[in-house]
Amino acid sequence: MSLRSPDALRRYYDSRLAAHGDTAQGAGWPNEADRQTRFAVMRALAPDGRMEDLCDLACGTGAFLDHLHAAATPPARYLGLDISETAIATARAKHGADRFAVHDLLADPAPGPFDYVVANGLFTVKDSLSAAEMWDFLRTATTAMWDMTRVGMAFNVMSAVVDWQREDLFHVEADALLRWLYALAGRRVILRADYDLYEYTAYVYRAPLATRPGQGF
Repeated sequence: MSLRSPDALRRYYDSRLAAHGDTAQGAGWPNEADRQTRFAVMRALAPDGRMEDLCDLACGTGAFLDHLHAAATPPARYLGLDISETAIATARAKHGADRFAVHDLLADPAPGPFDYVVANGLFTVKDSLSAAEMWDFLRTATTAMWDMTRVGMAFNVMSAVVDWQREDLFHVEADALLRWLYALAGRRVILRADYDLYEYTAYVYRAPLATRPGQGF
């Protein structure tokens, strides 16, 4: 795999957006209620859910920023990045051009740093990629995310503890992910799987936090 984000993923999400518009289904999620649950879990990366300095990687149409405003926790500094020109055009129409950019994190130098970096859904769909290709992408992308992060980062993956695994989704064994994150960032890692979806979220921190992640969720 070259040092670019897989084009198959861009095509997948562009096709969902074209088919369903600026909705949860347009972002590849089954429904809005579950998407809002994921957003709340991402927000809990920070104490009281307040990420004042945030990079939203694979931001799509800016729905997570909508969620932060609705939760009365808008960031003071925010940058949404995505490789989809169509998604970024929609995000800019809603929130302004200065808060969003078309950017491939693997191909171009990372912006920042930021206190917090999140990626919601970037590592859940593999579409036509193999599991090995997707695993390589996850490791390369999370390395770039970690280099951007001053306080903490979060991302979600599909759980491998399910009744059956979909061929188009990327199901990740928790032990394998922990081994990778420990090697990348040390042992300040929390895997959160308490929100009743077939996935889990990784929180990774530069230093121990005084408050437990999840407070305010």
